[in-house]
Amino acid sequence: MTYDPNEWDAPDPLKLLVSAKRVAAELDVPIWKANEICWCLDRRFYSAGQSHYRVTVASLNAFKELLDMGMSIGAARAVMWQYKQEGGLPPSDLEKETADRIYWRSSRRW
Repeated sequence: MTYDPNEWDAPDPLKLLVSAKRVAAELDVPIWKANEICWCLDRRFYSAGQSHYRVTVASLNAFKELLDMGMSIGAARAVMWQYKQEGGLPPSDLEKETADRIYWRSSRRW
């Protein structure tokens, strides 16, 4: 059997952006809750009125890592929002104590 490069099918490219519907499915939450979560993730708008958006897979994965650390959805949203305001994602080696401190500071009302 010979190899013909013209018959080779390229693999599907990795998805870099996902919809709120996919966020809801991956986190097993209702769609309204997924839309709330998406506000703290890295969003990319694709319409002139900025009503349609997708979130980056990297930010969704970072959010899921925070949930895997044992944080609640509200706490993970606060941590993601803090890093979003700084212009990035939480570092992969973020310690739970640091994440808890960020959440505690965000929940304080002065």
